[in-house]
Amino acid sequence: MLIDFHTHLDFYKPTELETQLKEFSGAIVAASVDEESYLKNIVISQHTKTTARTCHIIPTFGIHPNRADENAPLLDDSTTTQRFEKYLAQSPIIGEIGMDFCWSKSSSANQEKVFRWFSEYCNKTRKACVIHTKDAEQKICDILTDYPSARPIIHWYDGPEKIYREFIRRGYPQTFGVETIRSQHLQGLLRLTPLELLLAETDNPDSEPWLGGTRSDIGLIARVYEELAGLLNMQQFELEKIIEDNFNRIIQKP
Repeated sequence: MLIDFHTHLDFYKPTELETQLKEFSGAIVAASVDEESYLKNIVISQHTKTTARTCHIIPTFGIHPNRADENAPLLDDSTTTQRFEKYLAQSPIIGEIGMDFCWSKSSSANQEKVFRWFSEYCNKTRKACVIHTKDAEQKICDILTDYPSARPIIHWYDGPEKIYREFIRRGYPQTFGVETIRSQHLQGLLRLTPLELLLAETDNPDSEPWLGGTRSDIGLIARVYEELAGLLNMQQFELEKIIEDNFNRIIQKP
């Protein structure tokens, strides 16, 4: 079974997405960047249950660092936090959350406030959470020591090897995607990764075009599997089984 552990299905045009999902067999983790994004992913998931029976979509609630400025003040409002907590309870995985000191225009203070709010929930419930770390790797590494019962999954890490090794030492799963075949640095990190911590993603639909490619379709995950298997010198069916086992461990209740 193919498993795309990180996508943004709500970024697609609805008619384009429906056609592609009908042709896909496997599981897709639909990350959210804010409340509106999460509610859209819920609708996509519910619709897909009746139109694409071989595709299993898992919507996950999170607030991306790009949305921290507008969402951090909402965390002081009890009505909002009660609503957010309802989303968290129904979301089997939390994400996308984290911090970004490269591209995000949100203040670092607001990013940290939002990230810590979600991390506290994950620490309390032991839910897995998908974390964005761009140029904030050390900060996130430090913050996560305050939440030892959280279950972080590091999304598309491309930072310093030293911090990566610390994440691996802590047992954090790692996603690899469309940039891996293009980057010697990522290939080095891939080879450092224990197979039991390995996951695959596309970060569809924007990542491949952002890197200069032309594809943004759901089926792109099949190419990612092929590339990762080649880099690891194994058969694709072997990699599929490894990632499926890893996926099943993550979504099981701790």
